[in-house]
Amino acid sequence: MIRKTMFLSWVFGVVFASPNLVFAECAHEIIGKWQQSYVEFEGTKINDDSQSWEFMANGTVRFLKPKSSIDASADYSCEDEIILMMGSVPGRLKILAFDGETMSWESLDHGPGITHVVKVE
Repeated sequence: MIRKTMFLSWVFGVVFASPNLVFAECAHEIIGKWQQSYVEFEGTKINDDSQSWEFMANGTVRFLKPKSSIDASADYSCEDEIILMMGSVPGRLKILAFDGETMSWESLDHGPGITHVVKVE
């Protein structure tokens, strides 16, 4: 009976701690909704608030681009400054700046440009 109780305690600990283990390697706390504010291409700033990303504690990210009717979800994880997106088009985002309320990143896989986002939730 003691072994069964210990095993169940271990199972519950693993199950409920697992979402947090996904983020153990994140260099920053990215959980929440981030609204794009602008994009930079070779020093040129282009105002663009047409998309957002919502990083959830369960290891899922939701990408929204209402003007194009895009609402897609995928799994993600982190490795230090890199956010790994495992969607239909996998990608890696390198966090360049982070202060808890704003963040900027560059795609390591999908073209030039630096995306700037603001935390909204």
